Amino acid sequence: MTHRISNFLTAFVLAGLAVFLGVLHAVVAAPEARALSGAGHGPGYLSSDGWWLGTYRLDDGAQGFCLNAGKPSPTGNGYDYADAGELGWYSPEQAASLAYISRMWAGTDDRLTAAAGQIATWLVAGMGAHTPEEVARRAGADAGAVLARAYEMVDEAARLGSTGVRADAVLELAETGPGRFRVELSVVRPAGTELLAPGAHLARVTLDGAMFPDGASAAELPTGTDLEIVPSGEEPSVTVSATAALDALPYGDRLLVAAPHGDAQAVLVAVPAAAEARAAASTTGPSPLPFQPRVSTVTSAPEAVPGALVHDRLTVTVDTADGLLPSWGVRQGDDGLAPVEAVVESTLYGPFDTPIAESPEVPDGAPEVCTVETVVSGTGEYDTPACAIPEAGHYVWGERIDPSRLPAGEGGERIRPWRSAFGVATEITFASVPVVPAPAVAAPAVLAATGATGDAWPAALGAGLAGSGLAAVLLGRRLRRRNTVSRCRMDA
Repeated sequence: MTHRISNFLTAFVLAGLAVFLGVLHAVVAAPEARALSGAGHGPGYLSSDGWWLGTYRLDDGAQGFCLNAGKPSPTGNGYDYADAGELGWYSPEQAASLAYISRMWAGTDDRLTAAAGQIATWLVAGMGAHTPEEVARRAGADAGAVLARAYEMVDEAARLGSTGVRADAVLELAETGPGRFRVELSVVRPAGTELLAPGAHLARVTLDGAMFPDGASAAELPTGTDLEIVPSGEEPSVTVSATAALDALPYGDRLLVAAPHGDAQAVLVAVPAAAEARAAASTTGPSPLPFQPRVSTVTSAPEAVPGALVHDRLTVTVDTADGLLPSWGVRQGDDGLAPVEAVVESTLYGPFDTPIAESPEVPDGAPEVCTVETVVSGTGEYDTPACAIPEAGHYVWGERIDPSRLPAGEGGERIRPWRSAFGVATEITFASVPVVPAPAVAAPAVLAATGATGDAWPAALGAGLAGSGLAAVLLGRRLRRRNTVSRCRMDA
C-alpha cells in the first residue's frame, strides 16, 4: 500500500524504530539464503489519488498481503523470510486465520480477490488507524463488492482456519470374508477438532499381510471411506498392518512472512498447501478362511452281546482343498485366540435284522439306540460317550457336525458342515446271544452223591450242574470213565 508521508516524517519514523528493527532482524529466521526486495504491485486497484489496494510482489516472484497497516509500502525495501510462529506476533486464532487467507487468496491473479484479501488480512492482523470502509474506497466502483468479499473471507477463515491436521487409521478383520480399512482425517481448529466428511482427501495406503480386492497391496483411498482388505496367508491367525500418508494438505497455522530490513510493512506470503498427516494400524485375528473338518471312526467292539456298552473312536482331520484353511481354525476369546470348538453328534442306529450295506444317507425310518455328543477342539483322536446294545442285531454308528450348533461369534461361521456315510464297515457292531452247550447225562455215581432216587434224579442233576458249572461236567466225565473200567473188571 502506498502512503503519502513526508520525507521528514519518514526519516523520523526510521530513526525511532532503528533499534527495534535491528533486534527484529536478529531474530528473523531466513528459510532462503538470499536477501529479497519488494518488487512492486501484484493484482489490485490504484486509486485516483495514488493509494494502492491489492497484493505486493517480491523479486523472487513471491506474492502476498501487507501485514502492518499504516507503514510504508514494501516496494524497494529489503526483506528476509521468517516463520511468523517464531516471532510471536499473533494469537493462535489469528495465526490460523492468516494462514488460511495466505493459502487461499494471497497468490490470486484476480484484482477484486486481491483487494478483498488485503482488507481481510488487516481485519485479522489489525487495521491501524484506518477503517475497512475507508480502505475499500480505493477500489472505486468495486468498493462495495470488495468490502463484502473481505468480510466473507474473514468469516470463512475464522471457521476453517486450523492449527494442525491429524490422520487416524481404522483396521478391522472379519470373522468371515474381507476385513476393512479406513483413514479418518481430523482438522484441529482453534475452537476444537473437526472430523472431516468422507472423501475430503486421498490417502496413499500400503498393506502388509493383506491385499485389496484387486490383488494390490497399495492403493489411493478417499478419507472417511471403507475399503475391503483380504488377509493373506494360510495360518490359523493372521496379522495385518497398514500405513497411510497424506501430503500437501491445506491445513495448519504455518505463516511465511517477509520481514523488512527497515521501516516497512511485513508481507504475508502466499504458501502452497504443505501440511502432512501419517497414520498406521496393525491387528491380529482369526483367519477368515473357512475350514472343513472330516471324521473317520472305528467302533470299540465289532462284536458284542446284548447289554454291552460300545463307543466310537473319532479321528478328526481337516480338508486341505483350495480356498480352505489347511488347519483347524481359531476364534477370538476373552484371553486371546483359542481353537474353535465343534460338536460331533454320534448316533448309534439299530438293531437291523440283516447285515448293513453302505449308503450315502441314513435310510428312512432307521431305528436309533442313542445320540451322544463329543466336543472337539482340533485335529486328533477322541472317544465318544458309550451306548448300551439293547438286543441282538446289527448296529452302526453315524456322525455329523452342524456348525449352527455353535453360538454366534464362536467360530461356527467358518466351519463347513460334515456328515459321515451310512453303514461304513469300521462303524458296525454285530450283537448276538451266546450259545450255551447242552449238559451231559449224569452218571449214577453223581446221582448217588446227591441222594436222588427214582423220579427226583433229573432235578437233582440239574441243580448239581447249575451249582458246580464246568466242574460238574468234568466230574461226570470222570465218573463215566471210572464206571467203564469197573464194568470191564467185573466182566473179567
